[in-house]
Amino acid sequence: MGRWASWSQVGLVVGLFAAALGVLWWAGDSVVAREKRRADIQRQLELATTRLAEFGVDGLALLPVWPETLGPENWTELDRWLTERAREALRDFPACEGGYYVTSDDLYLGYEPKGASSTDRRLPRRDYDLIDQNVRESLDNQAAAAALIDGPGGAVAIRSVPVRINDRKVAATWAVARLDDGPSLDQALGRYRLAAGLAIAGITLALLVTASLTRTVRRQNRERDRLQVELRRSERLAALGKLLAGVAHEVRNPLTAIRSTVQLWQRGLNVEDESIQDVINEVDRLEGLVSRLLQFSKADVSNLVPDDLNAVVAEAARLAKPIADGQGVIVELRLDEDLPRVMMSAPGILQVLRNLTTNALQAMPVGGKLILSSKMGPEDTVTVEVADTGPGLSTELHAHLFEPFFTTRSEGTGLGLAIAREIALAHRGDLRAEDRPEGGARFTLKLPLTFQQTSNVPLVGSSRTTIGFLPGP
Repeated sequence: MGRWASWSQVGLVVGLFAAALGVLWWAGDSVVAREKRRADIQRQLELATTRLAEFGVDGLALLPVWPETLGPENWTELDRWLTERAREALRDFPACEGGYYVTSDDLYLGYEPKGASSTDRRLPRRDYDLIDQNVRESLDNQAAAAALIDGPGGAVAIRSVPVRINDRKVAATWAVARLDDGPSLDQALGRYRLAAGLAIAGITLALLVTASLTRTVRRQNRERDRLQVELRRSERLAALGKLLAGVAHEVRNPLTAIRSTVQLWQRGLNVEDESIQDVINEVDRLEGLVSRLLQFSKADVSNLVPDDLNAVVAEAARLAKPIADGQGVIVELRLDEDLPRVMMSAPGILQVLRNLTTNALQAMPVGGKLILSSKMGPEDTVTVEVADTGPGLSTELHAHLFEPFFTTRSEGTGLGLAIAREIALAHRGDLRAEDRPEGGARFTLKLPLTFQQTSNVPLVGSSRTTIGFLPGP
């Protein structure tokens, strides 16, 4: 699941950057198209103003001769004639409209707007002001004048050319094209902003993914170091186990002989001396120690079978109850009723739980609570917890808790938790300890779930009680 999440995050980053590049290309393409259109419009305006001058020169040539003698009807006729010339000159330039400006009477003639009715030949006020400014600039400089003005209604391109007849400037031709790309420019800017936002989001997510991957790598490195330490420890314990097995076998036979001999002396001499009984007790204690050493050397488990973990936990609670009753300790069971069967060695797991409950009861000599619980763990595992309300674990205990022969009790051997840990590791599981926030200690046994239950039939012999209490005295 974690690996899938990492790849999905990487895919999301790549998707964001791809989307940013796509939007950037889209915006750039629209800007390039806009600039191409503007360049094409400029060329059309240049040709349009030149043609206007060529087509209207015959009519404009009359102005220097009789402009003052023209009556209204003459100006109307001239306007009609120039309008026809303008329509003919601009026929090949559909994006352009234009006309003529007569300097002697400050008149705009020959203008017929594209798409407008013949009765509405008025220039829009904004266009009129721009055209008038451009025409006067052209006449003042005696040269072509061009302008490109961006405004709220879009961009307007204008070009004016002065017309001279007999070295006298009598008129000027003008042409205008409305690019109507104001909204397009805003859209392009919006696309650039979108591309920048996607890129920033991709960079931010990439940084977050990098930080997550860094934490994962560090966690894996710590886990690898821990496993290496565990491996070295297991190798040392394996060597120690072989040594202990040999020593235990060599010691057990002489101990048996000593005990038998002492018992024969005791019966033959009919002596009830306490010292002889002490010898027998000490031999029995050594025999118990040897048995534990053999048990430690054989912590590996074999023939794992799917079994009922809840039943094992309940059995450990039942075996702990007599001692708990004598100490005023309440034994509480919290079993997950939906727990599936687990591949395990039931006697081995029971031994682990017996060692844990024994230690917990020893930590509560005058009453308390012993809690045994089972539940599903993360990543297809099951966990069993043995918790108590005792004094908790000291710093020294935390550092050496599972080391063989480490104990804080004078009568202890220091092998109980070491054996429990080895049995857990033999099950490909783990055993860990921690202090409870509410006080006391908690040992957690984690086992892999390698057998999936295929039916809803209740497990035979399983305790189906979610929370149960074994009352104390």
